[in-house]
Amino acid sequence: MKIVITVLYTILLVWGFSVGARQIYQGFKRPRELLNPLFANRIAIRLFTVHIIVVTSDLFLIGPFAIANKSTLWYWGGRIALLISSMPIVAFFNRNPQSFGKLIGRWVVFRNFFEYALHILVAALAVNWFYYYLLLWWLVAYRYLDVGPRRALQKLYNTPEKKAARPWAPWLNWGVIVALYILAFIVVYNQQILFAQVPGPEVPAHVPARWEVALVVGGNLGLVIFTWVTTRKYTDSRLAEVAGEHATIPASKY
Repeated sequence: MKIVITVLYTILLVWGFSVGARQIYQGFKRPRELLNPLFANRIAIRLFTVHIIVVTSDLFLIGPFAIANKSTLWYWGGRIALLISSMPIVAFFNRNPQSFGKLIGRWVVFRNFFEYALHILVAALAVNWFYYYLLLWWLVAYRYLDVGPRRALQKLYNTPEKKAARPWAPWLNWGVIVALYILAFIVVYNQQILFAQVPGPEVPAHVPARWEVALVVGGNLGLVIFTWVTTRKYTDSRLAEVAGEHATIPASKY
């Protein structure tokens, strides 16, 4: 049974990642095909690309390495990087209500606040590597787990005509992604994913070297600076676009 669950879980992860990769390709090469037109802006798609790189790195590299070696430095360093890269996406490019309907839009907002709170709670408790494992393979992995099904079901109501003919479709989409959220928790909680492991008590806690601390802190500081500067460039570009749209014809010298 574990093999079947692992295969299905992996398929959803790969499907979600492929959607993100395709969105990056569309943003740079075929912006008219984007579901979210805000990413047609070159600066916006650059921010999204960095976000996808950080999510993928935390999920498949930094997080598993940190858990296997019981390194709180690398674990929270990767999660802080994920938070940093997420902030401009949440603040400027969230079009879930427009793309998927208000029901899913509200669900995503609720889910984000719930997940922030859960991370803060776990960080405040004594170190428990089962909780850290759960946060990684449930909440971080869900960044990819629901993307494929959500995009596929959105095609049932992606035009006014389709939505009028299928008023139940947004509810179906919401039901599927919420069910995935619950099922993902169940299978991860019960350790049904073959490649997702909780370290045993015999594994010693990692004691970071100074260069590791410098690398994690410096990397996140660099990411903060990049994100801030790039977000400022994006807002400036949008202001320039609006100003251009509302520019008046210069008065005649006569």
